[in-house]
Amino acid sequence: MMLRNLKRLLCQGHKLESDSFLRAGPRAWQSTAVNQDAQLAPERSSVPEKPRAIFRTNESDPANHTEEHVGHYYSIPFQEVKVILPHGLPARFQLQMKTFNEACFMVRKPSLELLSYLKHTNFAYPAVRYIIYGKKSTGKTMTLCHAIHYCARQNWLVLHIPEAHRWVKNCKELLPSSYNKERFDQPLEASTWLKNFAVTNKHFLKEIKTQQKYMWSKRESTEEGTPLISVVDQGLNRVKNASDIVGVVLKELKRQSSQGTFKLLVAVDGVNSLWGKTTLKKEDRSMVAPEELTLIHNLRKMMTNDWTGGAIVTTLSQTGSLFQPRQAYLPSELLGKEGFETLDPFVPIEVLNYTDLEFESCYQYYLERKWLQHEKASTNDGRMELHFLSGGNPGVFERICSFL
Repeated sequence: MMLRNLKRLLCQGHKLESDSFLRAGPRAWQSTAVNQDAQLAPERSSVPEKPRAIFRTNESDPANHTEEHVGHYYSIPFQEVKVILPHGLPARFQLQMKTFNEACFMVRKPSLELLSYLKHTNFAYPAVRYIIYGKKSTGKTMTLCHAIHYCARQNWLVLHIPEAHRWVKNCKELLPSSYNKERFDQPLEASTWLKNFAVTNKHFLKEIKTQQKYMWSKRESTEEGTPLISVVDQGLNRVKNASDIVGVVLKELKRQSSQGTFKLLVAVDGVNSLWGKTTLKKEDRSMVAPEELTLIHNLRKMMTNDWTGGAIVTTLSQTGSLFQPRQAYLPSELLGKEGFETLDPFVPIEVLNYTDLEFESCYQYYLERKWLQHEKASTNDGRMELHFLSGGNPGVFERICSFL
């Protein structure tokens, strides 16, 4: 009986929203999210529109961003994006860059909070850990990318691990480690990461030299004093050794940053994947534990704050939280007991949905870039409907607008 009543209600909803500028369609938000009275439409459309907020700033250096820039977009040259963020930008943002023919970041309060902490860091003390968290699609990865842009501009060495969950699921090739028989190597994932890491930090890797000798086989070795770029190149040329070479790179950077040679940013997107479950299986069909993966084993070492001269900035990702409730987003929920205790103490930074100012800015940006093509999208009715349907969530708002 209840199902029948619900069916009738949904049918009525379709009739009521016939004059809504978002026609009923296969998408949930287009079918039943909002009901509009057609008779009131002329009255509402006659209401004068509010003044539009200024949504751009010419200040492109994150170090100079202040509260005055909150909600404003700043642009980054494509060439700079290719060097600083060759990987790690959300897939939909990359598509948006191609469509709009520009790369623009919005300045938001969580980003300013994080940048303020980094600016006032005492690098003589152990590295501080920051965890960016929030509900799905609120902009956690973009907050991390904003911090990466700041650190790159300040001449930090950036060790960026994007989408860490890819290292614990859907692995293309899993091989027994030649260094430790109890671990498994992921040569393709390791070589891909080394390639992008070299693009971002090439000028550093030419100057940093190894502080000990490393043996790869009976015939191959890396002598003490070898530029780190040569070690990275070896990982690209000898893919079989790539996983162990990632470990060497992390070890050398961790050791030498403590000597004050450079400032090191360790940025991990989806850090909760390091302590969750994997979807990888051994030959006997048993599941591989995260600590059995060479890449995860070495990356966990970077998460400990037993080194100085840098900072550890991470995000929590629902995408990477395998076998976790979809609504979970708090550090205690996604990290689990072991992960939480490993990262504790840390500084939590929550990323929320758009404020009214941020939503208006994003809305105006989409209008300016001709992303909203519907004739009613630029009206007050259209703006209010979009705000209601998206709930102010950045990701949902972008997806809705992609159909208009």
